[in-house]
Amino acid sequence: MESRQYIFNNSTLTVKFGNILDTKAEVIVSSDDCYITMGGGVSRAILQAGGAIVIKDAQKMCPVPLGDVVVTTAGKMERQKYVYHCITIDKKRRLQMLARQVTEEDVLNYLLQHAVDKCFKLMLAMDLTSIAFPAIGAGAARIPIKKMIEQMSITIAHNLACTNKTLNVELYLYDLYNLYSEADYITLFESLAAKAALVEYKKKKANEDTAHDVMTINKDIVLPTRSTMKHQVFISYSRKDHEVADYLCDFLKENCIEYWIDKEGIFSSSNYKELIVDAIEVSKAVIFISSVNSNSSINVIREIGYAVNMNKPILPLALDDEPYAKSIRLDISDIDQIDFKNPVKSSKKLITSLMYVVNK
Repeated sequence: MESRQYIFNNSTLTVKFGNILDTKAEVIVSSDDCYITMGGGVSRAILQAGGAIVIKDAQKMCPVPLGDVVVTTAGKMERQKYVYHCITIDKKRRLQMLARQVTEEDVLNYLLQHAVDKCFKLMLAMDLTSIAFPAIGAGAARIPIKKMIEQMSITIAHNLACTNKTLNVELYLYDLYNLYSEADYITLFESLAAKAALVEYKKKKANEDTAHDVMTINKDIVLPTRSTMKHQVFISYSRKDHEVADYLCDFLKENCIEYWIDKEGIFSSSNYKELIVDAIEVSKAVIFISSVNSNSSINVIREIGYAVNMNKPILPLALDDEPYAKSIRLDISDIDQIDFKNPVKSSKKLITSLMYVVNK
């Protein structure tokens, strides 16, 4: 089986059939349990190559939550600088699922997306440019190959599509027992090819339409920069719920709480993703106006997901009984909602919670 390569903006993703230990990437990714025992598969091979210092470094941080990532030295490995340990196994997972009333699919989607996202965030924060992934969780964690292909292709492609940096990413598909043929991975190849083509199309279209896009934006609007942002609260909502959002903005003004909101959708285009990121990072708290509209909005889901990754306190205001979108349910299901079906009646509870968080 030969390798395949895909281009996303300035980055390259190479899918390889072989041993991940052959990589020259700065970071090698491993899959392990919450106590990082490095007992089998890729993790065991990394332990043997890197030496006991790798596991000794890793276990300082144990136990580690499901879906999280721990960074350690690469030990005696000559080509690598770090090992990223993705947590895919937790013996208490079944009990946690029952307690939180989530499905196996929810858990697998969460841990694969969260782990891969975290790897990219760490990589960029550490100023690294190359990383090698195994088929996360396809070994001892027994994550079905189709689920691994689905979530890893989506999440890797999304991260590469959202950066203009030059990254070299490798995905190793190592079939120790020869259980799979190249045909079993056809979904992965087709998915990545389609996503790469879409990114290239959008890039070309954006270049063609740049002048037009600039002209269509209200010239009186001054785009904020991170240095000018002084808000305390970021409001994440669907514009279909604009009436509640308007009420909330007026209420925050009355209580002298500065907020950031994308009211007209001006900052929602791909050209302004950096503004959304900066606005969330600057904020002390995020108000999530939860409704059937917002829980079906890709932009809102991404905002809440990023806020969770940034450890921002989230205050959900429930406009209806719609459950949270699956991709954020595990992250915020244990946060108390404020029933906001009657905003006027619920405002006192909101301001109490908000002032506590903002002044914490």
